[in-house]
Amino acid sequence: MAKARTLSTLQIILILLVVSALSIALTLAVILPQDGRNHPVNSLLPSQLQFSLHQPQRHLDALALQLGEMRARVMRLDALSARLARKAGIKEKDIEDIQPPGAGGPLVNPQPVTELRLKADIAELATQIEIKSDRLNMLEAMFLQQTMQQSMLPDTSPVNVGYNSSSFGWRVDPFSGNSAFHEGLDFTASTGTPIFAAAGGVVTTAEHMIDYGKIVKINHGSGLETRYAHASEILVRVGEVVKKGQLIARVGSTGRSTGPHLHFEVRRDGAPLDPRKFLQN
Repeated sequence: MAKARTLSTLQIILILLVVSALSIALTLAVILPQDGRNHPVNSLLPSQLQFSLHQPQRHLDALALQLGEMRARVMRLDALSARLARKAGIKEKDIEDIQPPGAGGPLVNPQPVTELRLKADIAELATQIEIKSDRLNMLEAMFLQQTMQQSMLPDTSPVNVGYNSSSFGWRVDPFSGNSAFHEGLDFTASTGTPIFAAAGGVVTTAEHMIDYGKIVKINHGSGLETRYAHASEILVRVGEVVKKGQLIARVGSTGRSTGPHLHFEVRRDGAPLDPRKFLQN
């Protein structure tokens, strides 16, 4: 009987040893996989801790990308400013301040890129962008003003004819035979020939007058006015805004006229000016 009890005790001990060995093996398997030696250290770290280790580099990359985009924007602003300046007729020496500044100096070994340096560069570029944007707005305003002024300048011939029958200045009046001052240009053309606005502006008169016959007056601003007289037909109304080159009337021989022609005047503050000083053709 004692032997049976001894055998039973040994069995129990063996069972306990086996269970303990299995427990230890399972614990090791959970804590350290068999191929754990082939895994990097980061794979054993929690995911949040791994992200925090890589986050500084990602942050620097994002700042570098922002810096590159801002530099590209500065280059576009410089190009647009130079283009507008040329269109506005600004001289080269007057647009030097909108060109990229000159660069030079001794060679300096590159410094490591840091967050502080990237942020400083971004702040400097932000200031440049603000200044260059203001300059671009100013150039745009200048260009629009010049364009507007040009459109309001009566430099386009009001009729498509190559000569005028009577010039600006003193002449012999065709009705009285006496010397009289002619306050405009006379363009001989057949009845119905189109009459165009020499410049953009607002129609202030579109009526029949004793001397001028059917006449159109256009105010171009800054005291400048053009007159188109002796028309056979008026095609615009008072208050209408017209563009340079727009059809406004047709040639006729109404009013104090000896035959079909256009009497064209340019006046500033009511005083007659020689239209030839304005017309390009």
